[in-house]
Amino acid sequence: MADTIPLKAYKETRLNLDSTIQGSTVAIRLPTHGATWPSRTAQKRPHIFDIPIAEDEEAFRQRHLATSASIYHRKHHISPRSFLWRVLEDGKVLSIRVVEVTKQHNTADSNITLRLVFPSPIKPACVAFSDSSEHDVLSAFVVTESYHLYTLSLRPDYFRKQSSTEDNVRDWCKSFAPSAFTFKHPHRLATLSADEILFSLYDGCLLKLDRKPGGDGSEWRETSYNEAGWSQGLRSLIPFQGNNNVRWGKHNMELSAVISISSPQVLLNGVPYVFTVSLDHRLRVWNMLTGRITYMGDILGHELELNENKKPSIHPSHSQLICVSKIADGALCVTYTPIGTGQFKFWNVSPAEESELDVIDLFPDINLEPRAPTSDLWTLADFSAAVDRVNPHSLNLWILWKNNTSYRVQKLEFEVGPTSRALDAWNNGWKSMVNETRADTPVVLPADPSDATDKWLDYILFPGKFSTPTIETGLAIYEHGLGSSKNSSTRKSNHLAERMCSIIASTVTLARASNGSMDHDQFRAATDAQWRRFYRLLSELDKQRGEALSLVIDERNEMPWIISADGISAIRTCSRFEEMYHNPDTPPQGTEHVTALVIAAEALGETISDQLVYSCNDALLEELFGEESQIDPVRMRLFYNKCDLANQIGDEEYAQLVSNLGGDFKNVTTYIYESLFKTMTASEDFDKRLHLLPLGDFGKRLIVKGVQETTELHRKVCFHQLILLILIEAEINHGEEGTQFETAEIFRQLVSMLQRLELISWLAKTQISLPLARSERSNSITDKPSTLISKQVSHTESITVLEGVLRHLFGFETRGHESISSALTEIVIKICAPDSEYEAPPAVTQCFLLKHERPDLAIEFSRFASQDAFSTYIQGRACLAANDAFRASKFFKKAGFGMGMFDPSHSDDKSDQILAYPDPKKRTDHRSAGYLDETEKNLLNNGLPAYYSHIVALYDKERAFSFVADFARLAIQCIKSNDDEPQAILLRAEMHSRLFNAAIQTSRYDMAYSVLALFTDPALQHSSLRTLITKMCETSSSAQLVDLPFIGLQNAVDEILAQKCESIVDVTVGVPYHKILYAWRIKRSDFRGAAAISLERLQKLQQSGDGDQILGDDGLETPITKQYVALINALSCVDPEQAWILSEELPPKGSNTKNGVVPAKRKVVTLADIRKWYQEELDRIAAIENNQFAFAGGDEMDVL
Repeated sequence: MADTIPLKAYKETRLNLDSTIQGSTVAIRLPTHGATWPSRTAQKRPHIFDIPIAEDEEAFRQRHLATSASIYHRKHHISPRSFLWRVLEDGKVLSIRVVEVTKQHNTADSNITLRLVFPSPIKPACVAFSDSSEHDVLSAFVVTESYHLYTLSLRPDYFRKQSSTEDNVRDWCKSFAPSAFTFKHPHRLATLSADEILFSLYDGCLLKLDRKPGGDGSEWRETSYNEAGWSQGLRSLIPFQGNNNVRWGKHNMELSAVISISSPQVLLNGVPYVFTVSLDHRLRVWNMLTGRITYMGDILGHELELNENKKPSIHPSHSQLICVSKIADGALCVTYTPIGTGQFKFWNVSPAEESELDVIDLFPDINLEPRAPTSDLWTLADFSAAVDRVNPHSLNLWILWKNNTSYRVQKLEFEVGPTSRALDAWNNGWKSMVNETRADTPVVLPADPSDATDKWLDYILFPGKFSTPTIETGLAIYEHGLGSSKNSSTRKSNHLAERMCSIIASTVTLARASNGSMDHDQFRAATDAQWRRFYRLLSELDKQRGEALSLVIDERNEMPWIISADGISAIRTCSRFEEMYHNPDTPPQGTEHVTALVIAAEALGETISDQLVYSCNDALLEELFGEESQIDPVRMRLFYNKCDLANQIGDEEYAQLVSNLGGDFKNVTTYIYESLFKTMTASEDFDKRLHLLPLGDFGKRLIVKGVQETTELHRKVCFHQLILLILIEAEINHGEEGTQFETAEIFRQLVSMLQRLELISWLAKTQISLPLARSERSNSITDKPSTLISKQVSHTESITVLEGVLRHLFGFETRGHESISSALTEIVIKICAPDSEYEAPPAVTQCFLLKHERPDLAIEFSRFASQDAFSTYIQGRACLAANDAFRASKFFKKAGFGMGMFDPSHSDDKSDQILAYPDPKKRTDHRSAGYLDETEKNLLNNGLPAYYSHIVALYDKERAFSFVADFARLAIQCIKSNDDEPQAILLRAEMHSRLFNAAIQTSRYDMAYSVLALFTDPALQHSSLRTLITKMCETSSSAQLVDLPFIGLQNAVDEILAQKCESIVDVTVGVPYHKILYAWRIKRSDFRGAAAISLERLQKLQQSGDGDQILGDDGLETPITKQYVALINALSCVDPEQAWILSEELPPKGSNTKNGVVPAKRKVVTLADIRKWYQEELDRIAAIENNQFAFAGGDEMDVL
């Protein structure tokens, strides 16, 4: 019977290990064994560690690529439960971090990565972990090349709070030097329980270390297990021996040396047993109570025949050759031999009398050789077996294949039963995993308005594609290849994207074409070529990161994990559509026609030119985000004509399409399309869990990465289906071969799905930095500030907008026998579905972005916005936050009617007169992601006056006073003039005040005066009048001030101006209030008053000594003479009998005062007096012009 191709039933979701939080790595240098005081190799306290940028490939490999790594899942404690450990920097560093998919409620995220630096390198395969049922502590056991055993007791807080590891390293880090290691060499380390660890030694012995009850790891009890006594152990020390040993490293290994240990130990009838595989190809079962071997046999059941001279031996590098699972009263043991093509064996282990075991080969007559994924040279690198939770007689076998840096994963659901059934399952029951596929690289076309740099930046910096260290190293290597100098300070100061653009741009110059013009096409092509060169460099580095190191199954959640050199991959169950898409030759039953439709459309999409793809994408964006002004058939015809599908799709492509569809279009029906849509959006009976567990950091990453991959796949399929549908509508439906099915309905559904996919895709690829919540910074309200030696690190995290908007909805709890891998797929499919219960309203998303001060992203996201009033209002808020006040005003006015609708939750009286347009049916519960406060919410849907007052407050806060004035007038207009309700009175007064202030700020003084007349509060009116007068005088608008009527306020204006004049000391500088008051009084025919203020200014000019400056050409015009002329003109307008004023002479400088007040001398000054003084002033100026000066101490007119 021929072997079948494994069904692709699982999908890889690869995650980078970049931390989303800055400063989350804590480096700790562990003390040397036996050191009692801090030495040069031991630091006083941990410090926050930033891994330096690797300048070359070798440094990148050491700092970021692990030589061994795995995930340990705790069995007794669940918060946190899963830990990723990695050995870095030539074995000198052990990195440990939490990789939680879910976490407990009210538990802080475990974001800290511990980077433990050992005094000497770690021995290969000598890292193990255990979990105690009594204490919530993770125990790590590490053996170094100096043969010291380090015991690390790590508490959960160490991974949550940076300060938890300060000054207490010696409390949780203990070292021990086993005496056996003075003459024996450890090869493998495994944990048997929380306080028991087991070493396999080169001489074939096992060394068991028991930690004393309550011990901290500084003291252990050693017990040695050896099947042949001490003589065998001593032989390993002899350098030259026979054929019973192999050379490994610097030492010899006995063929009985254990290279694979099943951990932890298995209890059968209360007796602990350990299963091991040795170099001599034998399975040994050790009774840990008696220390003797209860079973020994070949791992394939092949015993050495008499005519055979040599046993088969296994290479010492293999470590995973056995897996044991507890079942009922016995155990199921799975062994694998890497010799030859490799072969599995399944053993049933059951207890017998006197602590013996019966080990029976379940399938002695079957050769269980795993089939490699392809004909290439593949190596089975790891495997894991776990008993199914539903059926205890069924075993899930997972195997990991490797070929250089490539890997494949296969699974077999193997049921222990009849041989025929087992053989059939082995030949036909395999399922495989779909590896991660990278999106196609950007295509730069000559007519494409988008810049090549923008496309490549979006591609390379796509979240989760390349890790930051990979890009940094690639950029350093690329820059070094150009001969540029390395400037670390520039790297730290500039953003990564800016440095990439700068370095790439430095390699390209804009030259001239043969006709002398700038050759932009050549520049575009050269830029694209350099980006592709840089991308190939990144790809080579990324391949090294993807080398698989181990395969781990989380048995509790049935989630497989692949641990690679610099990343981890979760294996989730394929959705129904993914299974159909990735298995076109063996589609699920009942989906044959749907599969044919998908294959045909995809084949058509693959054959069309890049230019046509660009044109179709451009037309599609118009369909998705443009206004629908045409019926669907017309829209399809316009799409067809715009993309020129009639000429772009040739006869060969058309013939291939018909062939893929089965020879005609009869199978393209509405039913087939509906089946396709149902397959793409359906999940396995998904419902909301009543008790959702929140997701941990890596759980959120899994959701986001799954959404990214799913949206990309679904969008590609829908895009191809749209082109096919339009082609059918335009060329087939109205011809002889027409299918005559309703394409318009299918078109609408495709557009709806593409709209949702574009929205989710934008959310999943756009990143934002958010401040960490207090609960995520620490797990205790009493935490003291950390004193870690480091620069100040901002408490922010970098996440996608999808996480920020929807992560409060993320979470799940598996139901019954459901696995997390399948639940994860359900969540991803539901998020991408058009009718998703994971709602992501565009308005809420924009509110989220605005709340976190990213108006640029909110504007970019506005193409997804709905047309309802609230969405329009939020778009206005986005424009206002982006300093586009004019565009914001358009949105605010457009949303005015809808946002001013009455919401009955604001009032019990539906006839409330403040509410301009009451409509009880238009109640809206506005969700704003915390962006709108309660005060703002109460002003929405509470009438147009309240809404416009809210807009006024927004513009006032931004100091956009011209728009404050516009919306304040709208608010006032909407308040009924006869409304005497207290709320209306207060609102009207507030709007008058804001309108007046806005008019003042925008120098619209006529408006300010009009509003001033409407003030009902005398005190407010008087203070506002003073503000208006001061502002107009200071802005040289005194002429307008004088012309304003100020009905009922003229005396107040005169008084205010007079007070301003009194406060002036030097009239030659500053605002000329005397002149303004003079003009004010002249305008109102108060000539004596004008003369009085003119005389006061004259006196202050004379006293200041600055009034003698010659102004005219005749030499007689000075500020004083001009003031005399103004004074004379004012009094000349009065009846001669009334041409007098009272004057208060200013006291001379230096005169005595009484009680600090200068006594004023009042006298009557007539017009004749003023004319006389004017003439004397002219004579004085003339005398000075003729060099005639008064004698010192004499009269001013006594001249020489």
